[in-house]
Amino acid sequence: MASGAHNPEPDPEVTRLVRALQSLVDGESAIDELVACGPPAVPALREFLLNGRISSVPQPRMWAAEALARLEARDVLIEYLEAPDRATDAQLSFGEDAVRNTAARHLGRWHDEHTFAVLLRLCERRLLPGVIEALAGFERAAAMPCLDRALEDDFCRTPAEEGLRRMGPAARGHLVFSAISALPDAEKETPSSLGRRRRAAAMLADMGVDARDWGELRRLLDEQDPELLVSAAHIATACAGPEDRAAAAAVLVGKLGAVPWHAQEDAEAALLALAPESIPAIQAELSRRAARPPLVRASDEVLRMLLRLAGAAAPK
Repeated sequence: MASGAHNPEPDPEVTRLVRALQSLVDGESAIDELVACGPPAVPALREFLLNGRISSVPQPRMWAAEALARLEARDVLIEYLEAPDRATDAQLSFGEDAVRNTAARHLGRWHDEHTFAVLLRLCERRLLPGVIEALAGFERAAAMPCLDRALEDDFCRTPAEEGLRRMGPAARGHLVFSAISALPDAEKETPSSLGRRRRAAAMLADMGVDARDWGELRRLLDEQDPELLVSAAHIATACAGPEDRAAAAAVLVGKLGAVPWHAQEDAEAALLALAPESIPAIQAELSRRAARPPLVRASDEVLRMLLRLAGAAAPK
């Protein structure tokens, strides 16, 4: 810096407006006024975002991130997102995550190589819903590994699913691999890995696959998890041959008692769609359960489902 140079004094109006951001009553209305101040507002907003007091009430600094985005201050948002976490306890960390998510979502307005690379780095460092949402907005194949990994995280799952669905057929091969890949292995699979595979299989059931994909996905019929079997049965309805359709129906019927309530309607729909190949398995299980004592039959929800299925799937 040249001799005698100095930082300009902050604009009193900008200072007032940044202070106003800290009011939950007036803060949001200050955003438009700060944006109207133009580039001179950026240094004060940067200071507030990067060095301002961290609070369990994140709205003021979320508003600062929005104002910076509208002022095209992308570099400040990146600087903030790449800075070390300053939160000192769980409550403050939770609030700071809300600020980081907001900054990341606004960063997604820049669809260029530099922004994409930054988001990939952030995703590798830590999964956050805002980062995943911004990354998914690029709809690029290079983002698929991060989106797939985000399916294991309950907070990031929804934006990751939405991004993969938007990619459509381009994401199908990646989802097929994900659905059949238990980590670290089939014997010691983690709950997060199972959750990812459930979501990948469910998306494939919605998107549809071809016979070549079914050649890989058929191994899902050997799974013990009932939710995976429900998705496998749905996938089989569209692309499997008669033998595999019967096999899918048989394994699902055998697991109906373990299907969680939120997937029971899907299980019933899959078995109906697999008719007529599903009828023998339905009838065999129906006969087995119908032979139980009356008190047992009275409380058997699976028996009632099988009776509905037998009636609906019977040839007309």
